[in-house]
Amino acid sequence: MSSLAYAVVVPVYRGEESLPLLYGEIKAFFEGAGLSFELILVHDYGPDNSWAVMQELAAQDARVRPFQLSRNFGQHNAIICGFAQVRAPWIITMDEDLQQRPADISLLIAEQKKGNFDLVYGYFEERQHNGFRNLTSWLMQRSLSLAIPELHPHYSPFRLVRSEMAKACLQMNNSYTFLDGYLSWITQQVGSVRVRHQARQAGESGYTLRKLLNHSINILITFSDLPVRLLSGISIIIFILSSVYSLYILLRKLILNDIIPGYSSLVIMLGFGLSLVLLGIGILGEYIHRINQRSSRRPNFWLRAPENDTQNED
Repeated sequence: MSSLAYAVVVPVYRGEESLPLLYGEIKAFFEGAGLSFELILVHDYGPDNSWAVMQELAAQDARVRPFQLSRNFGQHNAIICGFAQVRAPWIITMDEDLQQRPADISLLIAEQKKGNFDLVYGYFEERQHNGFRNLTSWLMQRSLSLAIPELHPHYSPFRLVRSEMAKACLQMNNSYTFLDGYLSWITQQVGSVRVRHQARQAGESGYTLRKLLNHSINILITFSDLPVRLLSGISIIIFILSSVYSLYILLRKLILNDIIPGYSSLVIMLGFGLSLVLLGIGILGEYIHRINQRSSRRPNFWLRAPENDTQNED
């Protein structure tokens, strides 16, 4: 087994100003704790001079290993690419902007040892974004937790994960990459611990409202059948209401005969027609969703480490 204890994987998009600060805090934590580490920086082809800064840090410290993607592939793909380069048995993932404190890595490690978890999330009770961003992030997290029951409710970009499990994500493939969805396919031995969320130290986020919405929609469509089930449920409700109303119109026509000629047949055709169209779309959606799930490459199983397995420490 590698003498390295931990690898820190950081996707970099706009980290020109924050990377030196991040490196300094990561180095201070691991050296203070007496733990060996490597810092894997994956440049996701951002618009600033992050790549030059990454190379400078690597020249100063051999533990810093920079990698550059050929174009912008997105945060989750960048992290998975970083997993492929890891040599340590444990991986910490975090953002470049120092909103997650490297000092809180100790909390992740302690929580993992407490429950022998495969994966530990650091979650934030209070986020240091603006009010609108906090609201949209909360809504997104709640929606995804509801739509994907296997997803841990405290999922976040600040993670401690077993290296061999993380590398299994390299073999997965579907129409959209969502790292936490992949991890939920592998294990339910997941813990979480509360950590502090700091204000962004430098630069600005690469996530706009439009990108966040697209990200959420893609995850829902790819990893959840909730939208299809909602459509099917609505079609059944409309079908029942249409049936009841059509029966009422038909009886009134036969008993009272006070319905305008042609109205009853029009209502019945529209009600049943709309409900049948929606039901057909729902059934088709179910088939498409199942085809998508069957065509997704995911692991058949993953064997957990023994209970007495612990992290390497220097």
